[in-house]
Amino acid sequence: MHSMQYTDISIKTSQFLLRLTGTWMNESNTKESRRRFAMSYTILLHVYAMYINLTDVYYTWGDLNHWCYAMTNVLCISLALFKTIAIRIRCTVLNDIIILARQNFWHFKYNHEERMLLKKCREFCNLWTISICCIAQATWAFYIIVPIYENIGRNKSDRTHPVKMWIDLPLSETPYYELIFALQSLTLQQIGATYVCHDNFLCVMNMHVIYQFRVLQRKLSNLWKDFGEQTNSIDFTENCYIALKECIKQHQLLIEFCEKLKFVYMLPILSDVVAFSILMCLHTYEILLADVSILTRFISIFHIAGNFTYIIFFTYVCHGLMEESTNIGMATYSVWWEVLPMTESGRKLRKDMRIMIMKSLQPCYLSAGGFFPVTLQTSTALISSTLSYFTLMRESSMRNSKE
Repeated sequence: MHSMQYTDISIKTSQFLLRLTGTWMNESNTKESRRRFAMSYTILLHVYAMYINLTDVYYTWGDLNHWCYAMTNVLCISLALFKTIAIRIRCTVLNDIIILARQNFWHFKYNHEERMLLKKCREFCNLWTISICCIAQATWAFYIIVPIYENIGRNKSDRTHPVKMWIDLPLSETPYYELIFALQSLTLQQIGATYVCHDNFLCVMNMHVIYQFRVLQRKLSNLWKDFGEQTNSIDFTENCYIALKECIKQHQLLIEFCEKLKFVYMLPILSDVVAFSILMCLHTYEILLADVSILTRFISIFHIAGNFTYIIFFTYVCHGLMEESTNIGMATYSVWWEVLPMTESGRKLRKDMRIMIMKSLQPCYLSAGGFFPVTLQTSTALISSTLSYFTLMRESSMRNSKE
């Protein structure tokens, strides 16, 4: 291993967010105690947020405009909490994923062509991480800005919080108002970090696997680049077979990595797929039909931007994973293996190539709860469902207003 550990913005940010929510792997007893504290802190704040938002839903049941706003909060909190618990249950496999990535992906032992591929991967991951974190921070900022703006010109006894608390206490008076406002701000920040961290890390890992498949394809193509310069075809066949065995080991490692990734994230992916259309429908209603302030609409706008960006990028990288893992078979077959002599190494090479091609016929993929693989068609189906739900909701709202 290289003395220095490879890292970039996307990896550092993913590690920071996972540590902040208590999901990153433990490396020592001291860090394990910090992780447990972070996990307990995260769950406690999510339970608190779930309580005040469900209370808000209960007391505003007849107000559809505010009810939609409160329900989007409940769904986001539920998603973040569910994904955290589901991933924590499978933390051992998640730790294996991180270790495999450190040992086999995040190092400096690449040639020039492979470093160029890794540079493209790094740029893609950095752009994704910065974009999704900026959207999350903008959403959090508007959650804070809305009550501050609405409190301008109001009496101290009539001040509002980011989320209304239905408790018979003087929460709008100093110092209770400032304490509750600070607590809700910290809660919103932690929920935002939890909501983003798992999806961000999954997309970053997925993109790294895609480029590792491309690196493997390049290695398979380069096995035969010196064929015309070789005078001894028997020695050349032996060298090719040795190099092919290294490619087979890397292929097996990538397949194992993808299986672990699918095992850990199948339930969080399923929760995203199930809740995406409902969330987008409610946010669209808040933007287009609800009688709310413009600043409140911005909260829904950033929610939609974040969810839409995630589902498009995620389905894109999942589709890319299937394509690049399948292309291994084409890269294996599209070489000069037929001109090699039928020595013992030549026969073994042809046999191992057939097995490798057969392995690649079954592409690596990420699934939603094991029910179906996630592809680009998944995003179109979810967007279509969103439009259908919104149409039904709009017609129902118009019918109720006429009555």
